[in-house]
Amino acid sequence: MSENNVLVSITASREKDEIVYRVECASNLTEEEFEYYLSEIIKGLCKWKKSVCEDSIRNFSGKIKIKKK
Repeated sequence: MSENNVLVSITASREKDEIVYRVECASNLTEEEFEYYLSEIIKGLCKWKKSVCEDSIRNFSGKIKIKKK
């Protein structure tokens, strides 16, 4: 992690012809701390976009499809 104050970072980016996501955490975080911060991020996303966390969603993938224009 490039900045000392960043604990967890989630990034979606373009690499070649694909859009990929990456999750990084500071090296001094314990596994429990990382899981806690990640779960809090997910909770926040679910409050913001309730449809993302509906019970009907069961599978996730590492690649993101290109948005149709």
